Amino acid sequence: MLREVYDVPNAQAYGRSGQAQNGVDVYGKSRYGMIGIQCKRLADRDENGNPYPGGPISRSFLRAAAAASLAFRPNLEIWILATTARRDTHVQGYVDDLNQEWEERKRGRRAIVWSWDECISYLNSFPELQRWYYRDVIQIRGTKDLDEVILRTIAMAFSRPAFELPLHCETPDEFEQALKDTQKALRTGELVDRESRHVIRKAVGGYHEIDDDDCRAALGRVDKQLRQVRSQLGQGLKDESIRRVNGFLDFSHPALSLHLEDLRSQCVQDLNQVLRKAGIPPI
Repeated sequence: MLREVYDVPNAQAYGRSGQAQNGVDVYGKSRYGMIGIQCKRLADRDENGNPYPGGPISRSFLRAAAAASLAFRPNLEIWILATTARRDTHVQGYVDDLNQEWEERKRGRRAIVWSWDECISYLNSFPELQRWYYRDVIQIRGTKDLDEVILRTIAMAFSRPAFELPLHCETPDEFEQALKDTQKALRTGELVDRESRHVIRKAVGGYHEIDDDDCRAALGRVDKQLRQVRSQLGQGLKDESIRRVNGFLDFSHPALSLHLEDLRSQCVQDLNQVLRKAGIPPI
């Protein structure tokens, strides 16, 4: 990633696991000077027990890593801590304080933190890098493997309370956002955490990229049904046939509630047929 983001063709790994690396895993010289990156994986799990980027970066953690990088030779103009942690304004404050301290001590360097959000953004900005990541890191070897990655991402998007709770137990804003997030995952392959808005999974494209024609067509129907749910929910809230009562959805006509429940259930049923055909457990 250092090659692509900072145009460093000579970027290379520094040392190996078990050796003292002085706060640097990858380094290289750019037009900005020498740049070093320290990579830290901080794992966390979602409500279903699935791993996703997380884990906090404390002030002491950042400073310890930065202090270790001071021993790296040649001297660095830019030091980057690349992590799987979520983007956090507190961490940016730690970085600002550190940079001010380095400036006062005339260190001649600057610290940057790449959260997982930045890493995903960079990954998706450079096609060659993206292809390498999915081929060599995730080890996608063919169209079937790619289809499975996309389908598992879509399945994770639908495995949420918005497709389980009765509609009268849904809160309007959260339900609308969940539908929007699910449709985005279906169409683009990008899934965000419902609370942090952090990207927790990214496939190479959405259902349009699936190679299997029948599977792609079935998911197209799911997309259409999901669009209908979003549209009718929005219209109902606008004309007040669906109201917000004590923070929950309230339907003026039971038939409307049943219709939306049926559409939502059909989305899940059609998706599960696709998953079973692909050998993936249904949601």
